[in-house]
Amino acid sequence: MTQNLRVIIDARMVNKHLHGIARYTYEIIKHMSYEDNVEMILLVNDLEEASKIFGQFNNIKFKRMRSKFLSIFEQIELPMIVNKYKNMAIFHSPSFVASPFIKCKMIMTIHDLNHLKFPQYYTPFHKYYYKYIVKKCALKSKKILTVSEFSKEEIFKWIKCDRDKIKVTYNGIDPKFHVISDAEKLKKIKEKYKLPDRFILYIGNLKPHKNVETLVKAMRFIDGKVKLVINGTINKSISEILDKFNLLEKVKFIGYVNEDELPLLYNLASVFVFPSLYEGFGLPPLEAAVCGCKVIISDISSLSEIMSDYGVKVNPLDSKGMAREIKKILENSSIDICNKEKETFVQKYSWNKTSSKTLEIYKEINKEFL
Repeated sequence: MTQNLRVIIDARMVNKHLHGIARYTYEIIKHMSYEDNVEMILLVNDLEEASKIFGQFNNIKFKRMRSKFLSIFEQIELPMIVNKYKNMAIFHSPSFVASPFIKCKMIMTIHDLNHLKFPQYYTPFHKYYYKYIVKKCALKSKKILTVSEFSKEEIFKWIKCDRDKIKVTYNGIDPKFHVISDAEKLKKIKEKYKLPDRFILYIGNLKPHKNVETLVKAMRFIDGKVKLVINGTINKSISEILDKFNLLEKVKFIGYVNEDELPLLYNLASVFVFPSLYEGFGLPPLEAAVCGCKVIISDISSLSEIMSDYGVKVNPLDSKGMAREIKKILENSSIDICNKEKETFVQKYSWNKTSSKTLEIYKEINKEFL
């Protein structure tokens, strides 16, 4: 009889929106639930919400945590809960958060080192947390998972550990992202968001390192009939740019977009632009590409690694150069992503592969209990 593998996973970041780390955590849990010999204990804040999100999955139990994410009390409560399973379970932190007082065998996923690149956007507590607590926990972990070779190299330089301790498990593309030929569905989404026939699309958050301001400034050089469509709601810095350069009619914010609507938006867009200054991985350009959308990305290391030769690469700080490449694509409708490239992305970046590799690492560490 095969011994069950017990894993404690911090699932507090998972909510109904499923972006970024929340998506990564959800997909790991979903795919692990298909494994007969894996028992998961999920740490959550809201039992009712967790039941709605994970209720259909197998082999799951919940443990409620009262402390807020990234709080001082968390450093007391987290080890109190996890240490009850010492020598009986692996603790996996998929979101940086852990405690040096945890006595279980630990795995951390470190997606990027954004806190080191842009410390000016973090509170004094968060700077201390990432600099000392996260680093100490990373050194204590049996393995560190990350999402690209670029991030692996950055983590290695930061904590100076054995390279083999850091394992790359790429993020995956959900199968719902593909070319859509259903004209009625496309028409409905176009009408819902009042989208023009041709538009430039940005999907992602508006944090400073995402550099959406430069993309907005690029609209000064784009034909007024073509709009920039952005998910989410406008912030102060972008509002000031719109006023300063009289761009209010050229940029459209469409609010929160449901996950199931994203593939339709990618299919409708004339071009997708991702001007980020820093990414550990960068999922939206991949999603856009497999939906057949033309893509422009920043010429930064991680995006070049993930997107390979596909996509037009631009200097993310040059709004005029960005506009020039956007116009080239808008004026040349024959530029397209071929089926071979789409298939390459789909095969290389799958949540099945991510979860399978993660499970192998769980099993490797679990052998130490036997």
